[in-house]
Amino acid sequence: MLVRIAIPGGRFMAAPHATSDQPQDRGIFDCDEAHRSPLRSGYERIFDSGLVVLDTNVLLNLYRSNESTRRDMLAALARLRERLWIPHQVLTEFWRNRESATVRHHHATKANEAGTALDKAVKVARTAVTTWLTAVQLKDDEEAVQRTDQDLTELTKAADSLKMFIRAQAECDALKETATTHTDPVLNVLEPLLHGRIGEPLPPDEYDKAVKEAQERADEGIPPGHEDFRTKEPELAAGDYLLWVQLMAEARHRGRDVLLVTGDVKKDWWTSRGYDIPPRPRAELLLELREYARVGLYMLTPSELLRWAEELLELNVDEGSVRGLEQLGEASAAEDFEEGAWTAESLAVFMDELMRRYPSRVKAIVAAAANGGFVDREAVYELAGYDETRRLRGFTQPIGTLSRDLQAVGVLTGGEPFLLTTVYGHAVDPSWAKGFRIPSAVIPLLRSKYEGGSLWQTRDSGEAGSEPSDRDY
Repeated sequence: MLVRIAIPGGRFMAAPHATSDQPQDRGIFDCDEAHRSPLRSGYERIFDSGLVVLDTNVLLNLYRSNESTRRDMLAALARLRERLWIPHQVLTEFWRNRESATVRHHHATKANEAGTALDKAVKVARTAVTTWLTAVQLKDDEEAVQRTDQDLTELTKAADSLKMFIRAQAECDALKETATTHTDPVLNVLEPLLHGRIGEPLPPDEYDKAVKEAQERADEGIPPGHEDFRTKEPELAAGDYLLWVQLMAEARHRGRDVLLVTGDVKKDWWTSRGYDIPPRPRAELLLELREYARVGLYMLTPSELLRWAEELLELNVDEGSVRGLEQLGEASAAEDFEEGAWTAESLAVFMDELMRRYPSRVKAIVAAAANGGFVDREAVYELAGYDETRRLRGFTQPIGTLSRDLQAVGVLTGGEPFLLTTVYGHAVDPSWAKGFRIPSAVIPLLRSKYEGGSLWQTRDSGEAGSEPSDRDY
């Protein structure tokens, strides 16, 4: 039997397994899906001579943390300095996200969100009481109106008191002087700490290949990163795989076991995590790194790293720091797993604005909806009026650009599945797109909006909704 193992920068390799005519001396753990629980000795070895790789969220959480948590995390990283290594993809994502309101202004942003929610709750309560008074014919009853007004006034006062407390706490926890890089206290510590410990970027041709491989792996459900392709444009969704490619290459170069510290707890990185189950990477990741670099893989969340640092590095870590990072992780996980969906209203706004900016993309999306969710390369050329010299590289980028624009004004939540995804593997050149697909959930919404119009055209070739095989070209 052969197992397909991805190789950084290119393709897949076949890893041989023993066949029935070969001598076998297997034990219970001799299985690709098996994984021994990590031992203290493993972490001791990593801390002493391994490679400790930090994900982007570890660095960004230094802005989101309070002073005590930030101090303890930086102390742990300083003790691990000789072991630290940062993939260039992490550096790219750090600078891309540092200025966002949810990072550098995390505490103020969360305080504003809580305040808005409290105001909304009070308004909903007032509406509910008014509706009830009317429905039970008490709207003109002076005693009932006086009683409900009194309680609603107390509710408003309580909400205002909560908002004042939340704003004061945000002001206390907010990191000061981050507006310029030379006064930013986080950067002032990270710059000397990580100097000489940042990996090189992938060359342009390898970067393009890796983005394509990330899409192909996502299509097959191969970790890491396939979960991000649900909601992000391909180049951003490929971030986890780009990190993984760079991590594997460095691990192979150094020949050392790897500890990846990440706050990303999605299922395309981890096995199922229970309250009494030690953290474990996906078995596919363990196998892939072992086959490619001949080293082992460990993974910890930031809070778990602090616990091990306290034990193995003899650091004085505040228990509140550990809990603070756990709560940051819980909040992030809740946001990551919050199911976002297109509504008829949000999709209509998106498509109307997309038609104004990029009508060719609207034509492709509607054509895909009319044909079961997929539109082939030839149809896109025809619909867009492109000549044969025009390339389709970057065809989906305007979808991501508009998504971010509409998120900024509150039309989209950011949880909506990415609307137009490239499918690679054309018969002439596998690096070419053979077509594009849309999420199946939006097809009924698009049908309602466009069916019967000039853009809604079914095609005769191929089964509706199927991606054509190579022989169709």
